[in-house]
Amino acid sequence: MKVCHCDRQYFYQILGVAFKALKVRPRVAELGVLRGENAARLQQALEPQTLLLVDPWSSAATALATHPFEDTLPWIDPPQVYHSYYGGDLGEQATFDRLYEECRQRFAGHSNVEILRQSADAALRTLKNRKEAALDLIYIDANHQYEWILRDLLLWSELCAPDGILMLNDCCHSAAGIRQNLGVLEAVGSFVKRSDFIPVLLTHTDWSDLILCRKAGVMELLLDQVISNIDLRYVEVPHQLLPAARVVQCANGYNISFK
Repeated sequence: MKVCHCDRQYFYQILGVAFKALKVRPRVAELGVLRGENAARLQQALEPQTLLLVDPWSSAATALATHPFEDTLPWIDPPQVYHSYYGGDLGEQATFDRLYEECRQRFAGHSNVEILRQSADAALRTLKNRKEAALDLIYIDANHQYEWILRDLLLWSELCAPDGILMLNDCCHSAAGIRQNLGVLEAVGSFVKRSDFIPVLLTHTDWSDLILCRKAGVMELLLDQVISNIDLRYVEVPHQLLPAARVVQCANGYNISFK
């Protein structure tokens, strides 16, 4: 696994090169869309054949996004801390209706973009019922609790093409991540033990992005070739160390430690 000194947008460029080498115009899905800002970056970088945007834009669903307990937990930030990020009260459905409308308008006129205002599991059933072709990239950025991420990985990986990619946001253990009760890193650790996917690229950032592909597959070898031919600094570690990763603050920003 390469820990790369870059952000996720640079990963999109790398994936774009890889898909072109395979002569694939990718079919892409994003789970968890919000305003559609990241989806717009995927659209620009990858020029996908299809871009499926999955999000319920639901106040009720977001109420379950940090923990399943009725009581407030002292180590987790209360929802009101994030009102400004969402542009309104998380307890009001109107906040999410506005976010949905912003996303809808952002992609108006893009014939390759389909918005599914559904939960991830409902959208999966929709695609299976339609007998959709396999997906080349699935970007998972929905509910970040352990059980939800693990479920999304296990279920949506069934729709991933043989040379496809799974990509996750916020795959980290950090002080800020603890306040949001992130379970992405732990869910990935369990998922790779149950599947033939392995982590191959990780951004050297807080709120780290992670790319997984099938072990010893064409995409793993191709990504290695692409990175060896570009100017990108990285440190390579055994992928089995990923569950030990944690973000530590230093004088010049952040480092990822496996100690």
